[in-house]
Amino acid sequence: MVVSVNTRILEKIIVINLQKNVAGMSEQWNIDAETPFYVADWLVDPTTCRISKDGEQHKIEPKAMTVLFCLVQQQGQVISREVLEEKAWPDMVVGYDSLASAIIKLRKAFGDNAKHPEVIETVPKKGYRLICPVSNGPASQSPGDKNSHSITGRGDSRSTPAASNLSKTLLIIIVAAFAVAALLPLYVSLTSETVEPNNSLVPADRLVIAVLPFKNLSDDKQQDYFSDGITVDLITDLSKVSGLSVIARNSVFIFKNTDVDIRTVQRELGVDYVVEGSIRKIGNQVRISARLIDAGTSINIWAERFDGTLDNIFTFQDAVTSKIIAALSINLTEQDKSRLAGKYTDSIEAYDHFLQGWQNLWLSTREGMMNARDDFNIAIAMDDQFARAYGNLALTYLYDYMHGWSDNDELALQKAHEYADKAISIDPNLPHVYEVKGFADIFKRDYQQALKHAQMAIDLSPNFADGYAVLAITLNYAGNPGQADEVMRKAMRLNPRHPAIYKVIYGEILFNQRDYNGAIEYFTEALDMNPEIEESRIWLAAAYANIGDVDEADWQLEQVKINGRELSLQRLEKVIPFKDPGQRKAFIDGLYKAGIED
Repeated sequence: MVVSVNTRILEKIIVINLQKNVAGMSEQWNIDAETPFYVADWLVDPTTCRISKDGEQHKIEPKAMTVLFCLVQQQGQVISREVLEEKAWPDMVVGYDSLASAIIKLRKAFGDNAKHPEVIETVPKKGYRLICPVSNGPASQSPGDKNSHSITGRGDSRSTPAASNLSKTLLIIIVAAFAVAALLPLYVSLTSETVEPNNSLVPADRLVIAVLPFKNLSDDKQQDYFSDGITVDLITDLSKVSGLSVIARNSVFIFKNTDVDIRTVQRELGVDYVVEGSIRKIGNQVRISARLIDAGTSINIWAERFDGTLDNIFTFQDAVTSKIIAALSINLTEQDKSRLAGKYTDSIEAYDHFLQGWQNLWLSTREGMMNARDDFNIAIAMDDQFARAYGNLALTYLYDYMHGWSDNDELALQKAHEYADKAISIDPNLPHVYEVKGFADIFKRDYQQALKHAQMAIDLSPNFADGYAVLAITLNYAGNPGQADEVMRKAMRLNPRHPAIYKVIYGEILFNQRDYNGAIEYFTEALDMNPEIEESRIWLAAAYANIGDVDEADWQLEQVKINGRELSLQRLEKVIPFKDPGQRKAFIDGLYKAGIED
């Protein structure tokens, strides 16, 4: 059961709690805790995420407001992309375009020009800088106005005591607002089974293991694709063992580039064992260290170091998998042995390009997809029997179809099916390939085949969270949102730190059950994790319109248009494959109310 909470009520809760948090601080900082600040002549209210000037008002997303506040705090100074991403998306893996999108939206709100900036300047290869004055009064006020106090001077990191107090107060306001917002999903979930990250669906006799992202010890940051790829492959191989429950990629990659305590991993992911390691790759030489740790005692059970050339990398991967299985005293079934016996490719060069393509695929951008496609094609040219490369190549064309990135949608969908079929013909034991094939079946409105292929993916990998997600999508679009609800909750439990797209899928399921307020909460959470998921904004617009909030619906569509996407009801009906006419009508009617035309 999901608690339906109107977003207006949630906003009031935020404001009330925010006022409580800052009420006792105004005296300490000698300034009104609700005092707004100005960026040039724009009045900025961080508690409501709005800016205004001369009767004109714009709403800014919380993440974009966080980016703005970071720039304000160091006005005149260049702040790197890495610092801004860490402040706005702490402990999250986000696409490369997330920060760029936030900057674009800020510039649009302020009426700023990227080529001739007056507010935010891009410093090539370094980061961004706020170049306009920041104060607690409009920039147009005379310098002698006693009510106007500069917070910072352009290019000057010094500040007056009052300015320092204001900056600290604003920081408190921002932190308080986001802390309260972060607690709201927990409040909503107290009587719900939908978001509790636990392993209650894992059989009691099955061990739970997490493979943490292997650290890249090479001097070249660009080698991250290799260490990430080795990590993912170990997760894939261990997932083939029926006696293990392996935590999915998205859940473990939250710990990338952190020195996390094993007990924290155990507490947050509910695991029995943890695999961690490091990789140093220089030219053709590679050193890989790995160890298996008992999460309960933090005692090393097994450790191994591999020194050699890339030509033997597959031997090392097989050895790690075998020794983990032996250390845990797991008895392999004949089916397990068959799954583990398969080799992906004998070509190290093909494998290397495959890993680079895999890394680009995760960016979820059009440029990333094109680069990934190039790498997968190169891998296939080097080994025309590389099933995984064909499967991922199919996925790039499927993304083209879904996002309208291709000039010929039907051809893109056709290629997705062709390459998925090719992968299955080469190796019928790859669960990820059936996942892609099932996803492609949905867009052909072949719901029975989609269900069949999603189930085959799950049969090959019983703990394959993404397989359950595709099954849930199929059930939802086939007109069974109630059953989809149950399946998607299982996917989220198997992948405790699930990616934003899981929240979008669950939001769509709630939408089709007419729980529009519940859907809004999940779509909003997805955007907090990744602002570039346009699908979430489109569904948000329909949900808001269906509860009568047309202004918010219109704003969500405006954010999609800012990114250059053309919207039409005809195209959306084409790429969102409803079987149930009633569900289709609720979605299309909502978008029509929100202002999308044929």
